[in-house]
Amino acid sequence: MAFSLGWKTSRSHWSLLQAVSSGFPLFSWRTAGGCLDPEMKAYLEENTEVTSSGSLTPEIQLRLLTPRCKFWWERAELWPYSDPYWAIYWPGGQALSRYLLDNPDVVRGKSVLDLGSGCGATAIAAKMSGASKVLANDIDPIAGMAITLNCKLNGLNPFPVLTKNILNTQQGKE
Repeated sequence: MAFSLGWKTSRSHWSLLQAVSSGFPLFSWRTAGGCLDPEMKAYLEENTEVTSSGSLTPEIQLRLLTPRCKFWWERAELWPYSDPYWAIYWPGGQALSRYLLDNPDVVRGKSVLDLGSGCGATAIAAKMSGASKVLANDIDPIAGMAITLNCKLNGLNPFPVLTKNILNTQQGKE
C-alpha cells in the first residue's frame, strides 16, 4: 500500500516520518553503490526469475517466483527463510502500480511511503512516476534485499528500505 505524503500531511503522519528518518535503522545498502550480502544476493538470483510479463505493469521488471523456479513447486516450509510472499506480484500491488504509472501527477514531486512493500513494485512505480522521495517498508529483511535488486533491474538507485513494523510504533506526544 502506498501513501502520498504531500503538504497536507497531518501532524501525526509528520511525527511518524520524523521518527522513520531519524530513529529507525534503514538498510545500509539503500543507495547506489551499496552492497548486498553476496550469498543472499546469489541465493535470490538463483531462486527467482526476472520477469516483466504476465502483470499489469510490463514496464517494470521484477525478480519473482514463477513456475520455472524451484520453490514454486516445493513446499513453502522448504524455503530456508521466511515465507517468500515478497516474490509474488500481488494483484492489489499490480493495480496500484498501474494507477501510479498511468497517473504520475498523483506522486510527482511528493514523498511516498510504500507500506508492506513486498517486491517493491509500487515504490518503483512511484519513483518511475516522479516521486521526489520514496521509502519502502516491509517487515521482512529479505524483501528489503529483493526491493534493492528490483530497483537495480529497473535502472533506479535503490531507495531507503525500512524493515520494521511501523504500525505498532509509539509516536511522541504532540
